[in-house]
Amino acid sequence: MDDGRRRGGLNRRGNAAGARDVRPPTPPLSGPLTGPLTGPSTIPLTGIRAASPSGRHRSPWGTSGRILRPRWGRIAAGTLMAVAIVGGLVGFALLSAGGGNTDGDEDGSAPAAHQTDDTSQVTVAGPSATAGPPGTASASPAPGSGLGLLPTMLPVPPPPPPGGGAAPRVAPPAGARPPGPPLVLARTGVDLGSVDSTDSVDLSNTGSAPLTVRVGALPSWLTAVPRASRLDPGYGTQLVITLDRVAAPVGRLDVPIEVTPASGGGGGTIRVTAVVTAGPRILSVTPPSLRAQDCATDGAPATGTLTVEVQDPVGMAGGTVAVTGPDGATATLALSLDSTIDDRSTWTAQLGPSPAGVLGYTVTVKDLNNRVATHEGSLTVATCS
Repeated sequence: MDDGRRRGGLNRRGNAAGARDVRPPTPPLSGPLTGPLTGPSTIPLTGIRAASPSGRHRSPWGTSGRILRPRWGRIAAGTLMAVAIVGGLVGFALLSAGGGNTDGDEDGSAPAAHQTDDTSQVTVAGPSATAGPPGTASASPAPGSGLGLLPTMLPVPPPPPPGGGAAPRVAPPAGARPPGPPLVLARTGVDLGSVDSTDSVDLSNTGSAPLTVRVGALPSWLTAVPRASRLDPGYGTQLVITLDRVAAPVGRLDVPIEVTPASGGGGGTIRVTAVVTAGPRILSVTPPSLRAQDCATDGAPATGTLTVEVQDPVGMAGGTVAVTGPDGATATLALSLDSTIDDRSTWTAQLGPSPAGVLGYTVTVKDLNNRVATHEGSLTVATCS
């Protein structure tokens, strides 16, 4: 009974199939066999060539006395894995050997970058025929250019985003530009009328080379100055025109201004027209009758109104009255607008009080064109009687 349990235990540990595993009978062995019986067979086990204990032998290679079947699935998987490893090593060796070619393609494309000892770097052929320093990566490989060292186990840098960081290139205008550096005037006429004293004209360079603006000779009371005398292609500036109405002759003006580049074509003539008046005219000045402050009465007050009548076609800007008293004291008073009719206007100022004696005054008026007119006069400040 103990032998039966022993045999059953060996079957469970040594044979996964248990009682279902039917093995062929063990062939007879030559020579005398001795020892106790350990299995259903009457053949002693001490004479078997395999020295390992019966039921614990797991060799899958088909030797006599095996208990388990060969595991062919594991054998096939191991074989395939070994073949894949060998194939990968051979392919990597071939790729590494082919990456060192720096002679370039026969069609003149850019040569591949040199392989460096440091395989942690990725070298990409640049867009031009001149290769960069080893170990660097260009922004974008040129079409048709080969790659240098690209280890399969290392990450490849992503391509740059479209557009890049450079400023976009502006497309040239349709059609060919005219020869030379032509200077273009926005307009060729400026009318200052009877009031305006300044205006400007836009200038631009539509040629293919820089130019220098040149202005012809002008009278002293008319100026034309460009804000920038040198213009690059595609740029512009302003020509500022100023009329000095005080110094300009009275009447209608028509002055041509020649604006040309120092060399090349373009430019033109700007005609400046204006009407210059003779300035304001003081038609009359009416001084008041003043009495000394110490003896002033209702009929002879110490203060009074000075009235000035002016004629000017363009309009008045204002005026002043400079007063010099009998004792030498001076003062400047502003004229106030009282009324206007057409091109005539009336202005007033308050004079006094003043000591008895002669009081002098000077009236100055100015129109919108900065032209002025003056009038001098005096009045007697009455003494007490």
